[in-house]
Amino acid sequence: MLVAYAFSGGSLRPVPLESGEVPPAAIWIDLVSPTPSEDAAVERSVGVEVPTREEMRKIEPSSRLYVEDAARYMTLSVLCTDDDGPRVTPVTFILVDGRLVTVRYADPRAFALLAGRLGKSCPAEVAGDVVLMELLETLVDKIAEALEGAGEDIELLSRRIFERDRVGSRNRDYRAILTLIGRKEGLTSYVREALASVSRLVAFLGTTTEDVPLRPAVKRELKSMARDVQGLSDYANFLGNKLQFMLDGTVGLVSLEQNNIIKIFAVLSVIFMPPTLIASIYGMNFEHMPELGIAVAYPIALVAMVVSAILPYVFFKWRGWL
Repeated sequence: MLVAYAFSGGSLRPVPLESGEVPPAAIWIDLVSPTPSEDAAVERSVGVEVPTREEMRKIEPSSRLYVEDAARYMTLSVLCTDDDGPRVTPVTFILVDGRLVTVRYADPRAFALLAGRLGKSCPAEVAGDVVLMELLETLVDKIAEALEGAGEDIELLSRRIFERDRVGSRNRDYRAILTLIGRKEGLTSYVREALASVSRLVAFLGTTTEDVPLRPAVKRELKSMARDVQGLSDYANFLGNKLQFMLDGTVGLVSLEQNNIIKIFAVLSVIFMPPTLIASIYGMNFEHMPELGIAVAYPIALVAMVVSAILPYVFFKWRGWL
């Protein structure tokens, strides 16, 4: 899908594509899972090469930011959340001749939010670099929201692990806790990857390039964004360290539970060892055993053995030891 936005009536609105060609007034050209014909139309209109999906995936991290033919090529790892969970997806930004081209094969919410906001109002001097900064700010805001939600969930999970409830610790499902810890660790890892990508992009934009100059206002915004990204990175690292502590604590609690169960088994074994010893020596050596004269004594003994094996298992299961 190809969507071109142009300034009209105090806002940035999508413009119709006549014969599939991009109008010259377009400031922001958004390519979403583009077809080869749409790629060709943008290349003819803007005069830059649009990378394919395979090229975006295979590009090395050190080669994601470069200048070619008076155009800045920037491939960013963007945090994307959908039904399959959080992930990072590559998005390419091309800044050339005051226009911005975005190429993506996913649908992060930041793009729809920015299109809706700029569709209501935007400055008259809007250009590609302005749209890029607005888009980066929206992406950073979404990352901050994800981190805030993760922080709240991690705090609740920490209380669930370390605060003892009224019924004791036997109702804790450590498998579910470990699964939640793994999911939150995956989210923070994706967030840190996205923040590191934004940090590299901001540093790249802040460098002086005579072929693609930036306005002073944009450079000031870059400095503010760099501070925000650094703060979010520190918070993401804090959450990562907290998750590691929670993982170690959960594994330690599991070990304590297992040790307590083994201790109980050991105590029971010691308690029943003397009666077992006495029974094994003297139990079958009495001259008079009335049970031997009962016809159903043998089946009753078999049932008693089965019940004596089932009852401890049920008791241990009820106590949460198994």
